[in-house]
Amino acid sequence: MNIAIVSLIIFAVCIILFIWDILPMATSAILGCVAMVVFNCCDFSTAFGQFASSTVVILVAIQVVGAAMSETGFATAIGKVLLKFSKGRERLIMLIAYVLACFLSSFLTNVTVLAVFMPIIIGIGKTNKNINHMNLILPVLVASSMGGISTLVGSSQQLTAVGLIEEVGYSVNVFDLTPVGLILSVAGLIFCLFIGYPLGKKIWGNRNVDEVNVDITQKEINKSKVIIMTIIFVLMIIGYFTNVIPVAITAVTAALLCIITGCVKQKDAVSKVNWDVVGRLGACLGIAKALTKAGGINILSSWLVNMFGENMTPLGLFVIGVLLTQVLSLVISNSTAILLVLPIIISLAPEMNLNLLPYCLGISYASSCGLCCPLSGSTVTMSMAAGYKFRDYFKYGIIFDVICFILIVGITPLIFPLTLN
Repeated sequence: MNIAIVSLIIFAVCIILFIWDILPMATSAILGCVAMVVFNCCDFSTAFGQFASSTVVILVAIQVVGAAMSETGFATAIGKVLLKFSKGRERLIMLIAYVLACFLSSFLTNVTVLAVFMPIIIGIGKTNKNINHMNLILPVLVASSMGGISTLVGSSQQLTAVGLIEEVGYSVNVFDLTPVGLILSVAGLIFCLFIGYPLGKKIWGNRNVDEVNVDITQKEINKSKVIIMTIIFVLMIIGYFTNVIPVAITAVTAALLCIITGCVKQKDAVSKVNWDVVGRLGACLGIAKALTKAGGINILSSWLVNMFGENMTPLGLFVIGVLLTQVLSLVISNSTAILLVLPIIISLAPEMNLNLLPYCLGISYASSCGLCCPLSGSTVTMSMAAGYKFRDYFKYGIIFDVICFILIVGITPLIFPLTLN
């Protein structure tokens, strides 16, 4: 059998396993890499070499920094700031929490940021009966998602996308995502304050949420280590801005400083890294590279051209790619949605003279803008512990998802040209 067909069969089985969720996603993805090698679709270095890529190293490093911020009591300090400046007013808490979460998630993983804020906000609600944490946690989810796609290091999905186009000679800077990401973040804030807030109060009203399954225990603030952690965090951001050394080295240096200074113990740092996400990223990149080498991607791209016509324009392809990614990410993981869509566009790039940067960025944005379904990602699913029901996400998020789609397809091509000339 043709190895291109074999690679597609292996890829299809992986997608089924991802959706079925009978195995951890990382296990299924690594199994796919093994199958690619066993059935001669590629060699070992093609399938497994991505585990040593800069994107995987960055993901591990920023999770260590996030663990250090939690262990030092940095998160507890944020809660005190919220209480001090909000004076118990929900919308003001929302504003401050949104801005802080959006900023932090630009440099830490979304899950880390939401994990920091959920116990803080629920704790505030338990001490002030005028505060309903359900009115606040979904806005923080929006903030972490929008902030997360505003820089290269904010979420794993753009690391997946960037890893794919780096294989064909592109390089992406930390802040290439920021112009559109900042617009989406501001749109999210406006939505949460003026549409989401009254809408949410109608959706869940005074629902009884006394049995919320979230640990609200907060770390004691270690003032000296919070100061050290703040310095490390600021230096890390400066490193990203100046780009004097590679992004991966900046992230690793920050992680090492967290361990060396005692902000987090090495054992705790290792235990708090989400190795499932790390394994998933490395293996998914390996599967994509194997598909390309075996020729499976060429078959998929031909299928796409046949479906939408040979006269498809770069803008039409961009709109289709963004829409497919956004819809797919509602029911499968963000990285899987990217893995399904972006390689096809990459294969069409030479023929259509495409500039792959805006496609990479647009698809990355779209993968994080599927908030109307709690299955759309681990961060969204995690927020359900605050007492939300499945249907709450559709009622609250569908308007925002549509807004995001319009902004992505309307603004991204204006900032980044879709073709190379």
